[in-house]
Amino acid sequence: MKIKFKIKRYNPAEGEPAEPYFQAYTLDVEEGMSVLDALLKIADEQDTTLSFRRSCRSSICGSCAVNINGFARLSCATQVMPEYAKMGDMVIEPLSNHVPLKDLIVDFNPFWSRIEKVAPYLTPTSRRARRRGDVPARENDGARVTARDEEAIDKSQRCIMCGCCNSECNALEIDDRYIGPAALAKAWRLVGDVREGNSRKRLERLSEEHGMWNCVRCVHCTQYCPKSVSPLKQIESLRSRAMKEGVLDNPGAKHVEAMADSVKRVGRLDEAAMTFRTLGFLRSLGMIPFGLKMERHGKMPKPLLFPQIENIAEVRDIYEEAERLEKEDRERKKG
Repeated sequence: MKIKFKIKRYNPAEGEPAEPYFQAYTLDVEEGMSVLDALLKIADEQDTTLSFRRSCRSSICGSCAVNINGFARLSCATQVMPEYAKMGDMVIEPLSNHVPLKDLIVDFNPFWSRIEKVAPYLTPTSRRARRRGDVPARENDGARVTARDEEAIDKSQRCIMCGCCNSECNALEIDDRYIGPAALAKAWRLVGDVREGNSRKRLERLSEEHGMWNCVRCVHCTQYCPKSVSPLKQIESLRSRAMKEGVLDNPGAKHVEAMADSVKRVGRLDEAAMTFRTLGFLRSLGMIPFGLKMERHGKMPKPLLFPQIENIAEVRDIYEEAERLEKEDRERKKG
């Protein structure tokens, strides 16, 4: 079966200013052929100048990640025939949110810089902290790791650094300083490890601006991760741990507290009041121009005049039960 591949090309060496363009190639495709197989065949038989990355061909190295019909995929793990039957097209582009260097090859230096920011290695507890008793006994006892401990960080260990999650990240698209889902998934691998001696310091750094609270929960990172790392789940684990550790002096944690308090108090979200709780009075004043624009478009939340829902006692009972279970869990861990 002959299928046309539209591949986005870019070669800054050809002249200034370089502009990306699409080039079409027609290829005889056989059942079971992967997109990477097709790219290799095009490079071997039709155009030796076509540039792309590849290595293991087994979904292990992550090198061959590209955009296929608009979504980040591993080209070695994507078969041509089913993809063409589903989409009716074969458009291959470099990963989004990455700067192209040549054709399908993108600059991964910013990706690795983000990974380096989370210090991707375990840091042991200092001897001084051990003597003071500032760490749980399990972090002092020679790194005993149970099956339950390993399960907590298992998914975050599967990452192959392909960049698919960063490519699909909506937050990274609008904020190039955002640390990104790949680095945050790696961060949970470390924070969630019982052998880590500086979890709180890590959480404090990750709670700063452009950190874990900047995730907009679009779920794309989890949807398009080829190894089921579920980066969003790891980000949620980081946030939860930060709240439990008392790392609360940041807008993200304040927003969570304001949301929880609003539901407990009135049974719904009082969005107007939450703004002041999240940003503080002075920063909220700075949002007035934005609020006026929202008002013109009918998007401004109104203060609740009759805030409490019926049967608010049932909502508060749920909170009390959750707090009781959390207290029991803390006592069990201490024991």
